[in-house]
Amino acid sequence: MIPLLLLVALGGLMQAARSFTTDTSIAGTELAFGFMLLAAYFTAKIVSRFGLPKLTGYLISGVIAGEFVLGFVNHDMTQTLKVVSDTATAIIALEAGSELQLKAVKPLLKTLRGITLFAVIGSMFTISAVLFLMRPLLPDIFGNLDFVPSLVVCLAIGTALSAQSPAVVMALLSELGAEGPLSRMILASVVVADLTVITVFSIVLAITGAVIGGSIDVVGTAVEVLWELLGSMAFGLVIGILLGRYLLYVKGGAAMFALMVCVVVAEIAPTIHLDVLIVLLAAGIWLRNFSKADATALLRKFQAAQLPVFLVFFALAGSHLNIYKLFAAIIPVIIIAGTRATSFFLGARLACRVTNAEPIVQKYAWFGLVPQAGLALALAIVLQTNFSSSFGTGAATILLGVVGFNECIAPPILRIMLVRSGETGKKQNADFAAGGH
Repeated sequence: MIPLLLLVALGGLMQAARSFTTDTSIAGTELAFGFMLLAAYFTAKIVSRFGLPKLTGYLISGVIAGEFVLGFVNHDMTQTLKVVSDTATAIIALEAGSELQLKAVKPLLKTLRGITLFAVIGSMFTISAVLFLMRPLLPDIFGNLDFVPSLVVCLAIGTALSAQSPAVVMALLSELGAEGPLSRMILASVVVADLTVITVFSIVLAITGAVIGGSIDVVGTAVEVLWELLGSMAFGLVIGILLGRYLLYVKGGAAMFALMVCVVVAEIAPTIHLDVLIVLLAAGIWLRNFSKADATALLRKFQAAQLPVFLVFFALAGSHLNIYKLFAAIIPVIIIAGTRATSFFLGARLACRVTNAEPIVQKYAWFGLVPQAGLALALAIVLQTNFSSSFGTGAATILLGVVGFNECIAPPILRIMLVRSGETGKKQNADFAAGGH
């Protein structure tokens, strides 16, 4: 009852502050950050009493406070808080890479390859086929397109819809303290899946530009993809070596130094066309597997310091969800979301059976691929920007609808599956998602 009263009081104070000023400068940004931090904190306390993951509370607080409901945090404020989202992406990637111990993942490689092939790549073609059959329901996308352009557009949207969310998976694994074969498989599969989606989408985007007539340079795109992948990996190795040396020779203040590195990389990487996710993944993998430094000690300290960033990160993700557009396109969204989940289920089950994976992995690993967040939103914006005069706006609407739908339902279901797996509570690290609340 007390968290609810505090939340209502906080909303009243924010309404009063908004009546005095509509400032979106530094002061307005600080006000938005503080409000979303507290709102996410108290909403998480409330939903956790109903057995829901705290991540769901963060998202709900963002939806309600965002520009499409109460409007406490408007579009300009969320844009100025982009550095928080970028830094959170960097932190998530560093953690995910540091959690991937290659010796522990090695026995899972056959299953991991199978899931990537049958579930992730398979879902791209399955979703594309369903979109092609649904063309009459999506006139904003396919209204003036012939047969071949429609096929290419379906493949572009289907590839974007196959994106996963390491952020959601990491948040739930950390909140529940999950450790075991299933947790390792889920984490490894979403990381590899996102790298696969980034690569395939870049290729498909070039093909789509050539067929539709968008402003895409095929050769330039190919060079850009190579630079983004290989350059990001190389830069990530440098960052990993830097962090390892600091841990070995300085030791004090390691968590704050790592956080500073994440902020700097989040700001620099996009300006030189490198992918923040790949950079910090490579850094984390190096730190865990090839450095002599103690990555576990860093993560234990790091997780306790990052709670505010993650609270606001997921609240911001919720604030971008336009629930009115979601409801308007609910039928196509449900069909596509159902097709996507079914593709992951059948593909992962096939991969697990062919490779004789452990029963617990066969039963639950597929659902780790279902949650969506940052990457899918980014790909939606890419399609909208590059093909605004043709199918881009309609495609972005469907993509955002499916992402919003999965943001609402996937985290609670994944939490239930992780609890049923029996792997929860086996990791004794600090819990950034819980934060002691």
